[in-house]
Amino acid sequence: MGLATRNWIIFAVLFGGVGVLLVLLGLGVDLGRWWPLFFVIVGLASIARGVRERGNVVLGLMLMGWGADAIVSLHGPDLGIDRAFWFFLGVAILWVPVAWLLGRAFTPDNP
Repeated sequence: MGLATRNWIIFAVLFGGVGVLLVLLGLGVDLGRWWPLFFVIVGLASIARGVRERGNVVLGLMLMGWGADAIVSLHGPDLGIDRAFWFFLGVAILWVPVAWLLGRAFTPDNP
């Protein structure tokens, strides 16, 4: 990878994510409903840690999906979701096999 090692990529993703959170704060966005964005950022960092390693990709996809699920659930009343807690639990459970299948499809088989 030349000068860009995995550690630099992880730090870039994490610092970029913190930067996004600070920009949202600066724009006056209430982070009370956007704090799960941190899990999406950590999921991206996990994928950046090992793009070819199935465990890192699956963990990253699960964290990204759960973070997005939490954001949607926290905005549930605005989106017309009456029972946001049950929606969150259902999506969180259904996302596990989907993330595993996507991680398996996106990574090469280990010998």
